[in-house]
Amino acid sequence: MKRIELDFTKCKDRGDVHAYLKEQFGFPDYYGNNLDALFDALGDIAEDLNIVFMEDEEGSCGEWVVDGSSSVRSDEMDRLLKNVRRVIEDAAEENSHLHV
Repeated sequence: MKRIELDFTKCKDRGDVHAYLKEQFGFPDYYGNNLDALFDALGDIAEDLNIVFMEDEEGSCGEWVVDGSSSVRSDEMDRLLKNVRRVIEDAAEENSHLHV
């Protein structure tokens, strides 16, 4: 089973998050860069994937890094990461090939 480790520490904004997801999952060029598109693209996966969130001690998906130094994640980005995780978990309930 293929393993995908999601570590968002180098993502600075919403665009970075979706570009990273597209790269990690191998989504097609027409991936829509939003949560609805994420759910749809995950539904199309037909190989078994073990998806692991690389979490810090607070249960979030890493710390945002800006220009090589740590920074506090904005509330908006914190919500985005929580929503990304929720969408992936929801997609895993629908697609038996996804394991979180």
